[in-house]
Amino acid sequence: MESRTPGSKDTLAQSFRDAARGILQASTGRNFRIECAIGVLAFFLCWLLHASGTEILFVIGFSAAVLAFECVNTAIEALGDRITGEFDPLIKVAKDCAAGGVLIVSLGAFIAGCIIFIPKLIALAG
Repeated sequence: MESRTPGSKDTLAQSFRDAARGILQASTGRNFRIECAIGVLAFFLCWLLHASGTEILFVIGFSAAVLAFECVNTAIEALGDRITGEFDPLIKVAKDCAAGGVLIVSLGAFIAGCIIFIPKLIALAG
């Protein structure tokens, strides 16, 4: 990890590199990989079932939101673990709330996926 002078200004390129490093760090987690696989499946269904542009935008939006929330959750988990290796009730609240945020967005994505894909699958089967 690079160290920079506190208050120093990063270049735009450095900011993007740092963000990419954060995404790569989050991608090492099991949940992130599962969420990516589900996103790929959703995009495959969009292609297979000829989803409309609006439906594809919803899939993109929810997929991005789930992964973004997972990155924030990973960051909060890492910070909590760095602050103390021992149980702390306030850190538990922070971790649980972050995980709850991922769950809320994931449930929204699931419901949107059902609304988009179930009618198309029924039509395809019938």
